Amino acid sequence: MKIVLSWLRDYCEWNWSLEELVEQLTMSGTEVESITETGFSLDHFVTAKVESFVPHPNADRLRLCKVNDGDGIRQIVCGASNFEEGDTVALAQPGATMPAGFKIKKSKLRGELSEGMMCSSDELGLPSQGDDKGIMILDQTLEAGMPLKDVFEGETVLECEVTPNRSDLLSYRGLSREMQALGAAVTEFKFPDLVSGDEKSQWEIDVEDTESCPRYTATYIEGVEVGDSPEWLQAYLNAAGLRPVNNIVDITNFVLLETGQPLHAFDANILSGSKIIIRKAKENEEIVALDGKTYELNEADLVIADETSPVAIAGVMGGELSGVTEKTTSIILESARFDPLMVRTTSRRLGLISDSSYRFERGIDPAAVDLAAARAIQLILKLCGGKVSESRVESATYEAEENVVPLRLSRVKQVLGFEMAETRIAEILEALGCSKSNDGWSIPSYRLDLNREIDLIEELARFEGLRSVEAVVPGGVSSRGKADIRYETETALRRRLTGLGYYEVTTTSLVPAAEEEESGRVVIGNPLVMDSARLRKSLLETVLPSVRHNLGQGNENLKLFEMGTVYEAHKGRSVEKRRIVVLGVGKSSDLHWSGEPELLDYYDIKGVYESLSREFSGVQLTQKKVICGLVAPEQLKAFGIKVPVWFAEWDISKAKRSREQRYQPLPEYPAVKRDLAFLAKRETAADQIEEAIHAAGVAELESVCCFDIFTDDKGERLERDKKSIAYALTYRSPERTLKDKEVAAWDQKIVKSVEKATGAVLR
Repeated sequence: MKIVLSWLRDYCEWNWSLEELVEQLTMSGTEVESITETGFSLDHFVTAKVESFVPHPNADRLRLCKVNDGDGIRQIVCGASNFEEGDTVALAQPGATMPAGFKIKKSKLRGELSEGMMCSSDELGLPSQGDDKGIMILDQTLEAGMPLKDVFEGETVLECEVTPNRSDLLSYRGLSREMQALGAAVTEFKFPDLVSGDEKSQWEIDVEDTESCPRYTATYIEGVEVGDSPEWLQAYLNAAGLRPVNNIVDITNFVLLETGQPLHAFDANILSGSKIIIRKAKENEEIVALDGKTYELNEADLVIADETSPVAIAGVMGGELSGVTEKTTSIILESARFDPLMVRTTSRRLGLISDSSYRFERGIDPAAVDLAAARAIQLILKLCGGKVSESRVESATYEAEENVVPLRLSRVKQVLGFEMAETRIAEILEALGCSKSNDGWSIPSYRLDLNREIDLIEELARFEGLRSVEAVVPGGVSSRGKADIRYETETALRRRLTGLGYYEVTTTSLVPAAEEEESGRVVIGNPLVMDSARLRKSLLETVLPSVRHNLGQGNENLKLFEMGTVYEAHKGRSVEKRRIVVLGVGKSSDLHWSGEPELLDYYDIKGVYESLSREFSGVQLTQKKVICGLVAPEQLKAFGIKVPVWFAEWDISKAKRSREQRYQPLPEYPAVKRDLAFLAKRETAADQIEEAIHAAGVAELESVCCFDIFTDDKGERLERDKKSIAYALTYRSPERTLKDKEVAAWDQKIVKSVEKATGAVLR
């Protein structure tokens, strides 16, 4: 929501600096994302009067112009042709630096002197002037030589982020209430009463779906003159980020921003018959909207129709054929309420988001329907002429629904942690439009978000200031829940995988729609865009685009993993599972002098699992729980990947650390190392001997490492069916220095254990 500060001052007044204003709004929950200064501020740009012009003697498309810049007559070479003698134009004098960065100086163009440059609005970075494609034509009443920065003083515009539950802040009237609660002074601004004619209306309203359209009003105005809006109205809309169209459309946009109530004007002469029908669309019914695109509707969409065809998509956008143009002389002004869910569903399905749908889908003030219509009629009669020749018609009269929310002082103290005086509570809530009643506080119609006691307490906290809440350390220690255990486990998994040389990626859970939906796939009922219409069934399908992107950037060797949630449809509901995918592409290591790196293969991925399974339970390389191997060629082709991709994906919902990590200090006493070589049968595995060494039960044995295996196929130095296996043993005690005698005894104990378990003897 863009807020023009001079426009906001029409409704409230404040004496804060700009920095203080931004701080006040942000701390109350309306975050200010950016501050923009519009207008023009450069020097050496002035207004000038065109005295005369003749064709350039050496160029067919150029003119030699004589212009008065207030200091005298200058000759300007200009290629535009949209001006006449006596017009007031924007002139860049020699020495001026254009917004694009180049400097204006006296120069010859095709042999003729040019002492400046006549500028277009685009060249100056100013709003376009109507449909002109040439230089900027200014108000004829402006005197020659006026600095452009005095003509275009500009506005200060705040870009505010409004939370979805605060639809009341999507208007200047609503934001002014927020400002008044913050301490700004109220500016007296009276909205007009509804105007209606004496004649009975010939128009009828037929609302076929009252749930989707609780209230619809239409006012017939004839004799209007459609043209450009006055400069003040265009300036407001330009500063607010809206493009001026014509005076009727501009007024509906102006009132939309002012009150938060969307309006729409139909060309009454285009409508067929004298009945406005609010109905569900027919299956495959089409409409050309104001954006020029054709939209195919279905029976879930609500349309505004005449007696032959739809003329607007209710709450979203009007139709192009019934739109107001310069030929329009009579209009139907629509002001209505539509169901937020219906508008949101239609808007998202069609991918059509407008200023109207943005507000309707968040909910509007039901009392603003009449107020906005009255304000728009007032401006139309003032700026466009015409008269309200027929009484307004409506589907139902407005009936205010009282919403009373109780508020207990004891609950306020309990939640906030400090006491608030009853007078201070009343001051804040009354500033927000609430009124005290016997049963609590009556909530105004525009505050759709205030329905519970806790909502009122939140308002008190916002305006009293969170700084008033005392910082208190909570007593006691909370126990570890399932979420804590899962977080710790997944953090440990991440550290382990990064330690193995893999990089974590984070991708979205949303995937594009498919022509044919597969079974078990969770489909989003109302997606924002069709590229995010389903939820992933596996992590692989969202990680492969990252692989494609990296390969496209020249990263040919990849080791990636992602930990996230996958979704499956089961018996009509969505089932969520936590998984890890590990993925490898290219070579297993970087280039090194010691040898050529090998390509990644199945055993690299399998080795990751084996490493994890030693530290975590519930991580098993089984066919049922793990998908492992090469990505299918057709899947790679779908993502534009031309190299083999190895991957593995498994469920970690039940993963746990199999052993707790404990801190061990650095050793204080020296280690004793021994080498033992065993003569064993060829079929004896090295792991068997290592297990037998540990089975000897020597507590001081710190590590065992097999460092040599020797066989002799000729039988010259060793029998053919035998092999020699050598182990390096390290002994250490955390309490004392070891003695040779006890180490020798441990060696003998280990030799006997190996001999008994495997038959291998000390060589």
